[in-house]
Amino acid sequence: MRKKYVTALRLIAATVATSMLALAGSISPAAAAGPNLASGKTATVSGVSDVYGAGNLNDGNAGTYWESTNNAFPQWAQIDLGAATSIDQVVLKLPPATAWATRTQTLSVLTGTTSPPATTTVASAGYAFNPATGNTVTINFTATSARYVRINVTGNTGWPAAQISEFEVYGASGPVDTVAPSAPSNLAYTQPASGQIRLTWSASTDNVGVTGYDVYANGALRGSVGAGVLTYTDTQPGTATVAYYVRAKDAAGNVSGNSNTVTRTGTPGGDTQNPSAPSNLAYTQPASGQIRLAWGASTDNVGVTGYDVYANNALRGSVGAGVLTYTDTQPDSAT
Repeated sequence: MRKKYVTALRLIAATVATSMLALAGSISPAAAAGPNLASGKTATVSGVSDVYGAGNLNDGNAGTYWESTNNAFPQWAQIDLGAATSIDQVVLKLPPATAWATRTQTLSVLTGTTSPPATTTVASAGYAFNPATGNTVTINFTATSARYVRINVTGNTGWPAAQISEFEVYGASGPVDTVAPSAPSNLAYTQPASGQIRLTWSASTDNVGVTGYDVYANGALRGSVGAGVLTYTDTQPGTATVAYYVRAKDAAGNVSGNSNTVTRTGTPGGDTQNPSAPSNLAYTQPASGQIRLAWGASTDNVGVTGYDVYANNALRGSVGAGVLTYTDTQPDSAT
């Protein structure tokens, strides 16, 4: 029971902290209507103390709990909802037993469609967990679309770790956007330079709003651009045959069908001319164990893209086209 009991002195300190910080967080007594969206979803955490693991966060049992690594703030816990969902409330609980003295945990709520979520939806504030009110904290916020919901905990007046028994997430009231954008149209390509393929297309439409486009090459995601961008430049060798299509997406995670497909057919042979060999290779030893190589630039009919450095016939490293030095680390006894 080491997590639950505190001394009288600590209880007094926690009570004072509660009176000072309780107003900092938006706390309401009841959860939003609708199911707990976190139930059965994947929970991950920054660290675990003893047996108090991430699975306790959404097992539906308020008597079990997650506890982070001790004395190592900040700590976080995250729920993956599986798909972007409109949410407006997080409910956090500790075991309701009165053995858990009142404590204030300082935390923020982050949301997003990628992990780790980048948007601070609720700024850091102190939230009082009080057994007299079920050790429950409810945090309301403006509805947002998110797949990942994270709490970032920076303090706990009752124990030097983050402690949560249930991490619940509730959806915003009103209809959820389930309409996919229209497919992009008029996909075409040009080749502005050797090795470059520039795609262009016409904008998609959506009942709420397009948030971006994903570009696929030979069936694999090649890159993404924002909603207002209708071009994408890919880099491929001249010998490669590549088929492209584009999909639109919206904030709710809905994805359009494929655009028309365009295929750039590679030219057999392509660039067969090798660059000239680097010249004037030399070395210095700026410090013990360091060997700094320098050389003269190579030339090529199309363009040098980089240099590979070999040591005793084994590849040691690579640098870009504009870099003419490389520092290796070797024991002084090595030849």
